[in-house]
Amino acid sequence: MGDFDLGLLDDDDYKVSVLRTKLLGIAECFMYRLPKGSSSPYRAETWPLTKPLQCVSLRIERRGDVLLLIFTYTVDGQKGSKLFALCSIDIVNKNHKLEHYVEAVLDSTRYFVIRVTDEKAGREALIGLGFRDREEAGDFRAALAKYETDIQHGR
Repeated sequence: MGDFDLGLLDDDDYKVSVLRTKLLGIAECFMYRLPKGSSSPYRAETWPLTKPLQCVSLRIERRGDVLLLIFTYTVDGQKGSKLFALCSIDIVNKNHKLEHYVEAVLDSTRYFVIRVTDEKAGREALIGLGFRDREEAGDFRAALAKYETDIQHGR
């Protein structure tokens, strides 16, 4: 997977001073537009599950205290991947719990609501994330839990 402009997390000083650790890569998952008026607790059965917004690849990596969920896609006939969405999780410096960034839905173990950020525009949006099978969703949950545990133990 290629590198993308990740805003402040990509400035030269930060790149040199912070260890970058890849925790998980999933070749195929799906992003969904949440129906208007959706609110927590979320239910995937209300989403357009047969019409995902985009089929994406997911890379989860840790940079210092920040966990990045990097969603990319390929365009037919073009080389390389393009950044679709980024979720930057910082439970150390932002005073938010992990559930602020990633929330499981009530009716399935394969779907989540993700808070994605556009750092340049200063905007956030909620978007649905779905996995084809439970094993990949379990790996996703395990990567999030590892990050949370490592942060709590100062690792």
